[in-house]
Amino acid sequence: MSEEISARVAAALAEKPTSALEDIAKRANVRVIDVVRNLPDGEAHCVDGEHFVDVMQSMRNWGDITFIVNTGTVIFEAKGQIPDGSLGHGYYNLHGKPIGGHLKADACELIAFVSRTFMNSETHSVQFYAKDGTCMFKVYLGRDEDRNILPGQVDAFKTLRDRITG
Repeated sequence: MSEEISARVAAALAEKPTSALEDIAKRANVRVIDVVRNLPDGEAHCVDGEHFVDVMQSMRNWGDITFIVNTGTVIFEAKGQIPDGSLGHGYYNLHGKPIGGHLKADACELIAFVSRTFMNSETHSVQFYAKDGTCMFKVYLGRDEDRNILPGQVDAFKTLRDRITG
């Protein structure tokens, strides 16, 4: 990682530390994956994308989550449980509703377990990054009607993070 990229990310973070990672990347003129790799200590724990299937299968028991895809022009959110999935034809196929689809598992370079403040709230998410540095999708812990993280999900997140990141 170049010192120049690290300095630009640090400056953008200093300006607005709780803004969306995509906004920080835009201000710093870097890829979102570069922002994740340069978050302050403790905010992101990263592992190689080879853990894709293990992570996806481990999240199935968490209960309702928010699944987010941010293309830059669209932020798509689906709330529900991560369904069972299986590898086939080069994709990790999610067999469920409302969250279903086909995820190119071998395109994943990095998985980040991110814990940071966003919009004045504690957040925890598992973020999947492609080899071109873009975010494939994010899985945020679910919240109740009072915006509290669902019981047990923070422990499940930390247990998976610690197991995967060693």
